[in-house]
Amino acid sequence: MFYNQPLSQDGAVQLTVDGTSEQSVRIELGLLAEDARVHVAAALVGERTFGDVGAIALSVEGPDRALATAVVDAATTEQTLVLVELYQRGAAWRLRAVGQGYDTGLADLARRHGVEVDDE
Repeated sequence: MFYNQPLSQDGAVQLTVDGTSEQSVRIELGLLAEDARVHVAAALVGERTFGDVGAIALSVEGPDRALATAVVDAATTEQTLVLVELYQRGAAWRLRAVGQGYDTGLADLARRHGVEVDDE
């Protein structure tokens, strides 16, 4: 999902933005395919890097409480970051904090994950 396409076609994944620093990704696990992998990533526009931004707090919320938290705070020159990956192993869904950064922009990050991007 992108800022200009905040909802997946099947409704399983939705991006919401609240101001300049609060973003949320809502995932309906029952709507995802069994072999689905969801990568949550962030990208900056312009000359800023995630080293300029500082620590990024991540929280996975269930209906009644926080289920997991993580902080990504080792970025330096990166303009894009893969924050977390959600995938299914057997009957269980798993969440992995990734924190992998790239010095290139959003288009390159999308291509690395199989998304066709038109740069024009």
